[in-house]
Amino acid sequence: MRLLDISTQESILGSPTNLSEELRLEGVSHLLAILCDAYRNLHTHSKITLSMGETGINEEFYRCVQMMWFDKGPKTLTPIHEKSHGKRMEGRGKTPTIDICFRDWDPDLYFGVECKILEDKKERYDYYIKGGICRYISGDYSKKFPTGAMIGYVVNGDFSKIITEVKHRIDTVPHSSNMKISSPINGFKEHYESVHKRKTGVSPFNIHHLFFCFT
Repeated sequence: MRLLDISTQESILGSPTNLSEELRLEGVSHLLAILCDAYRNLHTHSKITLSMGETGINEEFYRCVQMMWFDKGPKTLTPIHEKSHGKRMEGRGKTPTIDICFRDWDPDLYFGVECKILEDKKERYDYYIKGGICRYISGDYSKKFPTGAMIGYVVNGDFSKIITEVKHRIDTVPHSSNMKISSPINGFKEHYESVHKRKTGVSPFNIHHLFFCFT
């Protein structure tokens, strides 16, 4: 689902009644294009390695996102790095922190981007699902918005094999559609989508999966 479509989706469970005109105007496709342009910039000018860790790669990627945003981003939205969601209503600790988001005046109304390192290891696949997709499904991320993004930094291993394994695991997540190839974004082809039902927040929820190769 695109942001351009939200104004016509009045029947969606929990759908927000008021979004900024800029969100409606620009749509998700524009935000995805900025992410892909930032990846191209990062891939061209930086040496990304597994030794950098997820935090280090995120820092370099967000720097490139900001560069693209200054040139192409809608001015009524703001890119945020590591958005906090405050304290949990129950139990100890804070809610998970999403890596990047694009938000307007409402701090809880945003397009989220969660980034994970991927290589051919069980713990990496598990964390992509449990530490990313499941946080969207639970409503921990993007509770008020019907779509978000996952970015997989493929830093080691067979790129195609890793995407196939991610797809297999997503296809087994309860109340989810299969992950399917989606339209290229300004020539970037590793763009997939999956749709998930949520008990909390806007439902159904659409996830755009972008796989960035650094091997």
